Amino acid sequence: MPRLTISRSEEQNRVIRGGIRNAQALQDMSIGKLSKLTGIPEKTLYAKVRDPATFTIRELRDVYRVLKVPDAEKERLAREGM
Repeated sequence: MPRLTISRSEEQNRVIRGGIRNAQALQDMSIGKLSKLTGIPEKTLYAKVRDPATFTIRELRDVYRVLKVPDAEKERLAREGM
């Protein structure tokens, strides 16, 4: 069976998902703590990380602010994830 290539949309989701998980690891922050600090319910946050296309701009800003993602990294994620 031939290998399937991932869609552009899934590639973008992986970039955003990876950026969030990487920042979480750097800050040693669980989804539970991130949820409390952003005000996004934990269950909702899990779902949004699984499918980053469902994030609103405000939610992404809150997540990146809490995770202290540098501006340069936000710009890179925006370029690759959009």
